[in-house]
Amino acid sequence: MGRGAAEAEVKVLGRLGVEREEIEQLAEAVLVVLRAASAEGSPPMDPRALKEALGSGVRNMGEEGKKKGSSTTLPAALGLLQAEGRIRRVPVNGRLDQQRYSYAAWDLSATSEDDDAVRARLVEQYLTWTGGATLGQLRWFRAFTVAQSKKALGTVGAVEVETAGGEKLWMMPADVALLAEFAVPEGEDIQLLSGSDSLVLLRRNSSELFDDVGAAAVQGMAGSALAADLSDHPIVDRGRIIGLWQYDPENTRIAWRTFEPASAAVRDRIALVEAWIGDDLGDFRSFGLDSPKSRAKNIAALDTLHKA
Repeated sequence: MGRGAAEAEVKVLGRLGVEREEIEQLAEAVLVVLRAASAEGSPPMDPRALKEALGSGVRNMGEEGKKKGSSTTLPAALGLLQAEGRIRRVPVNGRLDQQRYSYAAWDLSATSEDDDAVRARLVEQYLTWTGGATLGQLRWFRAFTVAQSKKALGTVGAVEVETAGGEKLWMMPADVALLAEFAVPEGEDIQLLSGSDSLVLLRRNSSELFDDVGAAAVQGMAGSALAADLSDHPIVDRGRIIGLWQYDPENTRIAWRTFEPASAAVRDRIALVEAWIGDDLGDFRSFGLDSPKSRAKNIAALDTLHKA
């Protein structure tokens, strides 16, 4: 299912005059190097170490390549190997919030399933993770065609359920039964989540998780929280976004706002997460390129809108 992303990089290089055969030969050379490193008990190798080991096998694509996001032929070769399960990417220092990776040989066994079977299995997993999604949300997540999506939905026995808002969700039968029995818990359940948490990322439906007060509070703000991707991290209570937050590493604190006066439970959770980030993480990034400087405006806005 991940072949498309790897092939896109190959096509970019093709337009720059690099034949596919050259990339495939480089991929095989990478595999030889990584297998040798694994046999010697060496740690995963980063791109710089791989370039040194591969020498002239890695072609520099110059200024034109930089403009198209392909400075060398190495990333395309690594992408093909990852898509085939022959190597795996390992975050440097084990951190997923930074875009620094090393690579190790993997040689994952190939599946015996055809593409239709794998699509169906992935759709079943997706609907289980989300509890239900529209056809459009499913297609955004996996980029299947309409025909492929509907075939997979039929294979796994998904059913179409109309929501109170008139939206049609595809759900697994077991989740339909759970939904019928569900009652909103009476007590608060305050969580500080990441803006890329699966609650909002898998369906990109953050706007549906604000009540009227919250929606009015964020309407028109820069990088609106009502956009598909949140501008800040959400403060959540029983599935509703009741506020937003960012981490300020310079002052080792959480900057936050709630749309209504914060309860004791909100304050207690913020204090707990603030201490955990300061003691264990040092910072809390939205994504690999996030930085304290890039979020300074958001932190200032949260401080301005903070409610006692």
